[in-house]
Amino acid sequence: MQYGGAPESKPMMTIQESVKTCLRKYADFSGRATRAEIWWWVLATLLVGIGISVVDSALGFTGVSYGFTPLSTIFGLAILLPDLAVTCRRLHDIGKSGWWQLAWYIIGFLCAIPLILGVVFGVVTSFSSTDGWEFGGDWEVNADGLIVVLVGIFLSLMVWLGLAVWWILWMARQGETGPNRYGPDPRAVSGDTLEIGETP
Repeated sequence: MQYGGAPESKPMMTIQESVKTCLRKYADFSGRATRAEIWWWVLATLLVGIGISVVDSALGFTGVSYGFTPLSTIFGLAILLPDLAVTCRRLHDIGKSGWWQLAWYIIGFLCAIPLILGVVFGVVTSFSSTDGWEFGGDWEVNADGLIVVLVGIFLSLMVWLGLAVWWILWMARQGETGPNRYGPDPRAVSGDTLEIGETP
């Protein structure tokens, strides 16, 4: 216990503690989460996801053959709620509303529109048949249509890159010191600060 001065901080969370906390708070969107909690969780789920993808491939479940990988899909659905919950708590720690996640998903979805439109328009305009639209005719590539496809892909990738950078910057930001409107500081040892002259 510390009397006066800066409050004492808890040691940084380990990867095991992070996974246990995120699983225990599986769908808990209240409170706050430290940087260590979310980044260890991201690393753990990434490594497990890679392992599950390898197992999927070894079993012959590939996206090309089946359209989806069943084990990876099940794992992704299983960690969806804890992913959303820990991100919400991390946003709370920096003083932001958890609803910012919704903004990221909406922007990410909307930025897929130029990609989809570019591909559709490009497919329709970039290939023309010298024999009309007959099956098996000779096809020529129209460069203007391909440019539209590339522009759509570029715009979508730029927005997605911007969203990723925005997410990383917020997730890496130091949380607010002391309690905020979302709860107590998760780094502070409870009851660790007493002003000089106070009795413990």
